[in-house]
Amino acid sequence: MIVSDSTHLGRFARAHAAYIVAVIVIVVGVEVINDHIDFDRRALSPTSVGLVVTALSIFLAFRVGEAYARWWEARVLWGGIVNDSRSFARQVISLVSDEPARTRLVHRQIAWTHALRHALRREEDGESIDELLPERDRERVAAASNHPAQLMLEQAADLSRLQSAGALDPIARLALEDSMSRLTAHQGGCERIKNTAFPDRVAYFSRLTAWGLAIAIPCVVLESGNEIDLIDMFVTPFLMLAFLLTERLGAELKMPFENRINDTPMTAICRTIEIDLRQQLGERDVPAPLEPVDGVLM
Repeated sequence: MIVSDSTHLGRFARAHAAYIVAVIVIVVGVEVINDHIDFDRRALSPTSVGLVVTALSIFLAFRVGEAYARWWEARVLWGGIVNDSRSFARQVISLVSDEPARTRLVHRQIAWTHALRHALRREEDGESIDELLPERDRERVAAASNHPAQLMLEQAADLSRLQSAGALDPIARLALEDSMSRLTAHQGGCERIKNTAFPDRVAYFSRLTAWGLAIAIPCVVLESGNEIDLIDMFVTPFLMLAFLLTERLGAELKMPFENRINDTPMTAICRTIEIDLRQQLGERDVPAPLEPVDGVLM
């Protein structure tokens, strides 16, 4: 995720170099056509193009709004994971009388957050969770297709054993199960966003519309005997980029778990959870918070 005040002209130019080059090529192409072909009238009517631009601007704004809603829901879900992970650790520390079991349960919760991050990004979790788990957990998790769900199952089995051994009150176990149910609901919400594709026809029409308008805008000023003046050479590319980059922004926001610069910063969030939960256990050797790199927090 790009942090506050980290977007500047240099980053903008690097990130959208292909679009900027395409716009320059289109504008230059229109100017060349205007110089070599004698048009009796404007290639397109400004009034008709203006009406189309207004209507399709609303459509593009709606699409970006829908994409932003998915992005924001993803961030809300991970905010819930942070809060419920802290609550779960607090409950374990205050309600479980077996100290090794407390450490085991809290470390497994940290591993669950890392496993969920890797699952959403389609990455191998490997070493990032192995050091947090006992050997028997590693084998069962590695054999499961859904690692976060398997880790939550291991938590439930551990709580059952602790209750049978008298180290956990049945009512206290219900409180822990409630926290685990909320965490599972957060996982389901993230998986729904990850696995629900944005309607392909909407994406295709949006992209086609943006490029169509980018080509139509310079054609509006194409008139026989008139050259594109200096102000047109600046305003026209700006208008073209506005449509193209609005469409691209919507395409990026609609899938917030792809490990791109505008996505949910799950690595940083998992590190925050790990720091908080280890400190709740009284551990002193905790990792440092992640800092933005070149203005981007991943």
